[in-house]
Amino acid sequence: MHTKRNLTIEEFQEIKELVNKAIYAINKEAANPFIKRLEFMRVTLTIGAPQSNIVGELVAYTKAASGQVKDKEHWIRAVNQSLYKLNSNTLLD
Repeated sequence: MHTKRNLTIEEFQEIKELVNKAIYAINKEAANPFIKRLEFMRVTLTIGAPQSNIVGELVAYTKAASGQVKDKEHWIRAVNQSLYKLNSNTLLD
């Protein structure tokens, strides 16, 4: 069993970049590679709670905000709130 650790600043930066690419993609199909990478990171990073929970919610919100969707601004706010929480947890530790 792997020891749980904190998310690194580099990992946070990659997550943030992937999220931004996904939510501003022209459509869901174009966002899919970025979302797949986020899902892979969510599963493979050996980070503890609450960071792992925040990454999970971030993936869900990113999926909802990607492409051309109804209430896009709402979903982008949700994404940004999750990024803020993740960033706070990353930089404090």
